[in-house]
Amino acid sequence: MTVTKENIPLQGTLKGEGRERTCRLKALRHTMYADECSHPTCCSYSRCVIEDSDDFPDGEYELQFDDRKIFLSKRSGQYLQRLNSSC
Repeated sequence: MTVTKENIPLQGTLKGEGRERTCRLKALRHTMYADECSHPTCCSYSRCVIEDSDDFPDGEYELQFDDRKIFLSKRSGQYLQRLNSSC
């Protein structure tokens, strides 16, 4: 099994507190390949970070990208991934 890791830019949708917007984010993509296979068998993400700023209030948000959904809390202007959420 071969695993590649790549920090990639993505576009997602941020929703919550009665608001919604498109956002730019960066994430570390982990891609797994079976031996000698050119197509990935599995893909996952970690270290998801929203790159652009907004005027959304502190609160609970949902970030959707690449058929994935993670849950964030905005505190003091910073988006933080909730502990029970995997990227």
